[in-house]
Order: sequence, then C-alpha cells, then structure tokens
Amino acid sequence: MLRISDFAQLCRVSPKALRLYDRLNLLKPIATDPETGYRYYSATQLSRLNRILVLKDLGFSLEQIGQLLDEHLAVETIRTLLQLKQTEIQQRLLADQDRLMRVENQLQQLEEGKMPNYDVVLKSAESQLVAATTGVIPNYEDCGPIFDRLFDQAYEHVARQGIKRVGAGIALYHDTKLRDQNIPVEAAAPIYEPIPNSDAVWVYELPSVETMACVVHHGTFATLGQAYNALLEWIERNHYQIVGATREVYLQYERGGDATQYVTEVQVPVEKAK
Repeated sequence: MLRISDFAQLCRVSPKALRLYDRLNLLKPIATDPETGYRYYSATQLSRLNRILVLKDLGFSLEQIGQLLDEHLAVETIRTLLQLKQTEIQQRLLADQDRLMRVENQLQQLEEGKMPNYDVVLKSAESQLVAATTGVIPNYEDCGPIFDRLFDQAYEHVARQGIKRVGAGIALYHDTKLRDQNIPVEAAAPIYEPIPNSDAVWVYELPSVETMACVVHHGTFATLGQAYNALLEWIERNHYQIVGATREVYLQYERGGDATQYVTEVQVPVEKAK
C-alpha cells in the first residue's frame, strides 16, 4: 500500500485532488486508518486515476467523469457524451478563431494609424413587447419631424391605456440594404404588458436576435452617421453580414434638450458571412 503523499507523487497529482476524488467517489482509497483517517492507495488504482486524468484533459467535468467511469454505462451513451464534447470544443474553436480575427483587425487598425472612436460589441437582444407605428422618411437629414410624429403616436396611444412604465424609444429600419431616399421606418415604444391596437398603432412582440453588432453614440443625431460608418466597417472587416432590421435605441434623449447629451445605441443583427 502507498500512503496518499507517495501515491500523489507517483501519479503527479496533488493530495488535495486525491481527497476530492475520494469525496466524489471517483477514486476511493483501498484503506483508511480508523485512528488517523490517513488514506492508502494501491498501484493497481493507477489505471483508474489515469482514466480520470484523460477525461479531465478532454474537458469533462468531474460530475461527467463520474458517469463515464460507470462500468455499466452503455457504449452508445459513452459515444454520445464524447460526441457532445466534440461539438462543444468545435464551437469553442470557432468562437476563438472569430475572436482572433477581431484582435488582428484591431492591431491592423492601430498599424494604419487609426484609433477606433467606437467600440463594437456583439450581444444578443431579448424579445420585447412594443407599441409601434410606421412611416416613410424622405432622407436621413430631414427625418426629425416625421420621427417626432411617429413616436408621439406610439407614446400617446400607450398613455391613453394608462400605462406608466415605458422603455426608451426604438427606431427600426427594416431594409437590410441602405437607401438614401423614401426610407420606410418604424417607431416603437417598449411596453411591459399587452394593450389593444389602435388605427395607427399596433402592439406586437419585437423578436429576439441572437447576435447584434452594437455601438453607442454620444451626442447629436447629426453625427450619428459616424457610428454607422464605424459599425459597417467593422462588419465588413470581420466578415459578418446584416440579416435583419437595424435598430436605433434612444437611451438618453429629451426633445428640445441638449443634443450633446444624447446617447443612442445602434444595433444591427448580424451573422457570419458564408
């Protein structure tokens, strides 16, 4: 028999790890001194410990390893667990490759003397109940009065229903290809309980989006194009493509207020270009 310290040294694992494996019933000592509680192991247990270490190196949790060590576990079950681990690792590799590309693009921009003014963040967007209305703006420069009217319709309808909790306004551009004139738009007021439609405003669930490329713009809407330029350049550099309606979320806005204090988040649904 080998004392725990000798067995740990032989196996190149820590006594702490062996005590954990004992507690989780992964590898029990062959004997325990009833007076001192000291654990003893046998060289015959090396093969089981090696199996634990191999499975741990493959990325399995200790709980999963306990399942895989079950002598009565069907081969098909073992195969399924290994295939799931294979898929998990492949997805992680793809994510790391994508992250590596973004790092390389940042380095390239620095080498070109470009310090990004906007940080693009990838995140998901949850579904959201909204009260919305639609219209057409002639162009991006002269859209203010039309958006004001559309948002007034949406928020006034919500107020008439006695709803007090309303989120920041969202403008949606449903065309995935940018156009310069006669642009269909939607103005939406996020709400948190259902209300009836009106002739001009309808209530629906704005769908969730798995991946949004987002930038935050501080200041007047007159310079919002800079945020779009940065976002579109990032999408192209990182080999993404736009797959849904662009959203502008007016996180901080007061009509007639100090435009330098406006905060707008531009969100674009994207996926990796095929």
